[in-house]
Amino acid sequence: MILREAVINDKQNWDHFVEQHENGSFLQSWGWADFLATQKSKTWRYLIESDGQIVAVMFLFLTTLKLGQFSLHAPKSPLISPEVNRQKCWDLFITAVDHLAEEEKVLTFELDPAVNEKEWLDLYNESGFVKSDYDIQPRHTLILDIRKSDEELLAQMHQKARYNIRLAEKKMIRIKVDNNSFKEFHELLKKTEMRQKIKLFGADYFKKLLESPFAQLYLAEYAGRVVAANIMIFWNHTATYLIGASDYEARALMAPYLLQWKAIKDAKDKDMWFYDFWGAAPEGVKGQEAAWAGFTRFKKGFSPEAELTEYLGTYEKNYQPVKLGLYRFLRKIYKR
Repeated sequence: MILREAVINDKQNWDHFVEQHENGSFLQSWGWADFLATQKSKTWRYLIESDGQIVAVMFLFLTTLKLGQFSLHAPKSPLISPEVNRQKCWDLFITAVDHLAEEEKVLTFELDPAVNEKEWLDLYNESGFVKSDYDIQPRHTLILDIRKSDEELLAQMHQKARYNIRLAEKKMIRIKVDNNSFKEFHELLKKTEMRQKIKLFGADYFKKLLESPFAQLYLAEYAGRVVAANIMIFWNHTATYLIGASDYEARALMAPYLLQWKAIKDAKDKDMWFYDFWGAAPEGVKGQEAAWAGFTRFKKGFSPEAELTEYLGTYEKNYQPVKLGLYRFLRKIYKR
């Protein structure tokens, strides 16, 4: 097996490999890497070949942290074919990352493949990885199987969710898909950030994202005014509800329910198999997910009996533990 950096001629085979992989995600697609290249100073695509065929891939990028430090992150990766030796592929990837970490003088390398198998923990332990205090991607999520009729999907909803969808329809909420309506979306997003006391990505991030072919902006209008908006990712067999924003003063219109239902039906029309709500918290969970109770109730309304999908979460390898400890200590002070 040989590891090398991917080139543009690898694009089709790269995406085909990710699409066919059981745990393949849009976050490892060639297009997502192109998008992040507009946001990050440096990105890398590594692949491993055996007999001329791609058997593993890993996309990673450099993040500039506060206080002038750097970190490497590989979202939802690496992806390794079940037909090859996982340990050998893992060793090749980590050796490459170790060299990269030294060259870039990073504090840490974080990864979070979409797995929940003990065998991965063994790889982490052998290579000096530890569980991160903060999961970059959602560790738990709600994924609906939408290979059902509309009637079956409505029947599995909580009765209040069905009621709210019908209410929004009666209120004459109009749903449109328009990636050019960035201004309306961003105004709602700023209101949502203030209301929920959170800080998301900047305006340029979402502008560039909406230029990507796999991203679509859904908007709910009432009396000519946008009252809710979602960014959806349609990639391979999965539709992902990446982020949403809404006007709290218009909450009685129940527009977010109709937005989700419209996106689910559109995903079905695109021959998607799954609808990922991108984050949901189990009951009694602690840590960062403890604050997710409100939107988890909203999402669970579309399938109250569905079990949440759980991943191992983010693990990290620390290259400069003293500096990393100091950085995190100062970051806590900075946040106060």
